[in-house]
Amino acid sequence: MSANSGGLPPQTRPKERGLPSLNEARRTRRRAIVLGRVRLREVATRFWLFTFAGMLLFGVIYYRHAQNELTAQRNQLAARQRAVAVVAGQAGFALRDKLEAWVTQLAEGELSTLLSASASLDEISRGPGIYVRAHRSDARETASLRRAAAHSVRDGFTSCLFIGRSPDPVAPTVACKSKSQCGPGELCDDWGVCAPPGQPYNLRLLYDALRIQGPEWEQRLAATGDALQVRAMELELEDTAKHEVPAAAELIRRSKYFSVVLDEEPGAPAPASGADAGSDETPEERLQASDHFARIAIWDIARSELLLRLRLPVAGRFVALGAHGAGGVAELRARQRQANNCAAAVEVREALLSSRASTASASDALDDHAAPAQPSP
Repeated sequence: MSANSGGLPPQTRPKERGLPSLNEARRTRRRAIVLGRVRLREVATRFWLFTFAGMLLFGVIYYRHAQNELTAQRNQLAARQRAVAVVAGQAGFALRDKLEAWVTQLAEGELSTLLSASASLDEISRGPGIYVRAHRSDARETASLRRAAAHSVRDGFTSCLFIGRSPDPVAPTVACKSKSQCGPGELCDDWGVCAPPGQPYNLRLLYDALRIQGPEWEQRLAATGDALQVRAMELELEDTAKHEVPAAAELIRRSKYFSVVLDEEPGAPAPASGADAGSDETPEERLQASDHFARIAIWDIARSELLLRLRLPVAGRFVALGAHGAGGVAELRARQRQANNCAAAVEVREALLSSRASTASASDALDDHAAPAQPSP
């Protein structure tokens, strides 16, 4: 019996492609993978450790470099801020503290009428002066008063009480959309023209100038976390130093009178003039369009003397003349605000005129009493 009996003849076996040793190794590896006995190639541990350590070292060096650069930028900006504060001086802070104390005093307690004999309507109306209007509840604390002063603008009260400064007809006018387009000490007014601040000055102008000079600004600078925030504060410093600081210097130097209007909450809501009456108004505008009481006071800044203190009902009425149409709800509300504010100003004007008239009458009577009697013929 031959050795190949029971099997296929050698010439009938399928031939394998490639080297038999490589094929056998391939089969062995496949069986090891299936049975879970394969051993993965070891990773170059030392390479990855060095790579991670290098990245960590680079991150630390970059962080330290960025912090050093940020600290240098902060120090440079802080030096520029201190230079601006030194040039501006401390007069603005002293004036701010004095005015805030007066406003807080006006907001507290019951109010008695006061008319000083030295109060002159002609002098007060021509100024120059400072004006602020706020809600009485906001004027009780300094922080809330400063926030409210940011929304205080000249209104119908100032228009009917004060005499504004006439613009120079030969002075060139520059159209603007923001104060950055204006020159030093100029602001972009309500008509889109670069001009010095009008009379009376808004108290918020003083607050804007002092915002970059106080410790609050230094604390904000110290809290900045990146170069972008430092750059934003740098632009704020440049902008304020160019426009608000020179204007505030004029305010501090020239202002003679300080006028305050504190609106009290109305006892009853104002009657609605439409379904959407007052929907687009600010809280200040909505209050000024309603019937309410207001506390009004005027001080002589240089002498720290209270010239006038009144509590008046603000309830003006607008009467249209001619063929002018009634207009929409927003226009009606704006007219009512102007009527209320102007009515309060007229009351103040009449009070100042009556005080001057009574003072003149008393002076005439005193002169007649002191004059020697004429001998009878």
